[in-house]
Amino acid sequence: MEISKILSFSLKTCLGFCFAVSTAFAEYPDKPIKMIVPYPAGGGTDNVARVFAKYLSERIKQPITVENRGGASGMVGTEFVARAAPDGYTMEYTVGDTHSVIPHLFPKVRYDPLKDFVPVVVVGSMPNALVVNTSKVSATNLSEFIQTAKANPGKYSYSTWGVGSGAHIRTEAFNEKTDLKMLHVPYQGSGPSFAAVLGGQVDVTMVPLSMATGHEKGGAVRILGVDTTSRVTDSPDVPTFTEQGVPITLAFWQGILLPAKTPRPIINYLNREANAVLNDPEARASLIKAGVIPRANGMSVKELDAYMQNEFNRWGQVIKTTNIKVDQ
Repeated sequence: MEISKILSFSLKTCLGFCFAVSTAFAEYPDKPIKMIVPYPAGGGTDNVARVFAKYLSERIKQPITVENRGGASGMVGTEFVARAAPDGYTMEYTVGDTHSVIPHLFPKVRYDPLKDFVPVVVVGSMPNALVVNTSKVSATNLSEFIQTAKANPGKYSYSTWGVGSGAHIRTEAFNEKTDLKMLHVPYQGSGPSFAAVLGGQVDVTMVPLSMATGHEKGGAVRILGVDTTSRVTDSPDVPTFTEQGVPITLAFWQGILLPAKTPRPIINYLNREANAVLNDPEARASLIKAGVIPRANGMSVKELDAYMQNEFNRWGQVIKTTNIKVDQ
């Protein structure tokens, strides 16, 4: 075949492919989108995902169906998305556990949190509160608790929803920052973990603030502080860790990711529409009600890539410093 014919054939093939991609994007989205939440239905992440899916669906004018694929601390659903077709019709709504923490704990994770995904938006984060059982802990503020716990190393126990869970990582980071020694008592799920503190079987826990506020009114537990940089609007009476002398932020990001190799026009389109949701006053109010503090400003795809890398490195260092180990 002559060189000119080869070049002509290659050019036609390239143009045909580019036209097909352009046409496909011009029609995107033209069918429902599946949003995978790698945790059971009814949890905090699932609740926020459904709120965000509602507003994003209204903007892109296609249904977004939330599908729960829990298991293995979020690894099952996350791997499913990593292997999904990169066509923009399967996305993941998840928290930092699956991409910033778990890969440092489990050597056999079957996805690469950075190479197998591309971030679309960071929605925000849930404020975390240190909560104590009032019959087991007499301290009325964080400083009193730290002073008492330091004077009695090993006296207090704290519950989490599993070894290597977000609650485990956050509490150990808090312990390392304050030089405390508390006994870890893992449970299967956030419900049983919090119930153990309500019932007095365990003294302390670190949970999303929204999970604890209603129970504090009943008197069984007391919220000693929240890890945000400023007080949470819906709970103005809860002081931050920082204003009580413990400058630490433990929040995990929440957001949407797509499989790697998703066409850039689709990524940019969803990034733009998702950021628009974050700027919508009604959507922001609904997200806050669901328990998440939405970001004040959205990030570009390039900024998101750097953010994900930084979060991966940050929590990897926390895990290394606290020497958390998980048997697998």
